Formats: sequence, C-alpha cells, structure tokens
Amino acid sequence: MPQCAVCGADVEAASPEETDYRDEEFAIAQVEYEGETYAFCSEEHRREFEENPDEYA
Repeated sequence: MPQCAVCGADVEAASPEETDYRDEEFAIAQVEYEGETYAFCSEEHRREFEENPDEYA
C-alpha cells in the first residue's frame, strides 16, 4: 500500500471501474516528480507537495 508523501499515512488505492485501466490502482491524488510517482491521501497534501517538492521527495 502506498504512503502519503507528505504525512506518511497509508493511501488506499482503488481501481476505477469507469476506465479501461481496471488492473491498475490509482491513489486519490498523485504527482509525478523527477520520474517518480508520489501518492497522497488528499488533494490538500498534493498541493502542499507541489508547492515545495524537494521538502518531501
């Protein structure tokens, strides 16, 4: 299970049934930074990461 890059909480991932990507898991919020994908437990933490990614990466 991925962890939030900001707070360290477990991020529950789900396979969205409305897409063709049923075999892949998607976190609530994700950001790709320097070739790595970071997961977040909320949009607020995603925005916080994007404002200062070097602090959390």
